[in-house]
Amino acid sequence: MARRSAWKAALRVVGHVAAILLIYLMFSFSLFLGLQVNTTYGNVGMVVSAAAAIAYVLWARRLRSRR
Repeated sequence: MARRSAWKAALRVVGHVAAILLIYLMFSFSLFLGLQVNTTYGNVGMVVSAAAAIAYVLWARRLRSRR
């Protein structure tokens, strides 16, 4: 039983790291779009990445309150 919960905890950590990495990549790409392509695309990308970050925080808090 202890092994299963350890694997579950490790998988949870890997999932959070992957989600944060994807949000960071979205933010970086929106910076690239804003600086190199078109400022409007960068602004839209910033809004989308901020919304993704807010959604992730709310989702993570909801998961934590379930435990």
